[in-house]
Amino acid sequence: MRRFHLTSGLCMALLLTAACKDEQTRAAEAAAKSVASARILGPEDVQMMSMDGTVGLEVVGDSVHVYLPNSVVSVPATHIQNVKYADERLRFDIDGIGVKIFEVGDGREGAVFTQVDALRFVGAIVKKQAEMASR
Repeated sequence: MRRFHLTSGLCMALLLTAACKDEQTRAAEAAAKSVASARILGPEDVQMMSMDGTVGLEVVGDSVHVYLPNSVVSVPATHIQNVKYADERLRFDIDGIGVKIFEVGDGREGAVFTQVDALRFVGAIVKKQAEMASR
């Protein structure tokens, strides 16, 4: 009887070790894929997340990407209008897609970003739009 308990205990330990190793392997593979598919940013590109992690913003090349919980909106930087940081909120409109995201309104709208990130985003948009207008 003791031999059975010892043998089954060893088998369980081996199975658990194998399962943990598989989980570690899966985690390592997922991390490697994430790094491999990560966007390479240029020197003037901006990438940031809202403080609550629900909204991501990128200015990459001539495009702006807005990552929302269930969708991604990608538009040329020229479609960003009324971009500003005020009252601790980053707010802007996106023209050309039929809706306004982060519409400048009564001050309660807009995603919460750190002041440094928000001002980097505003600066990147203004600079990119000036570059595109001068072409």
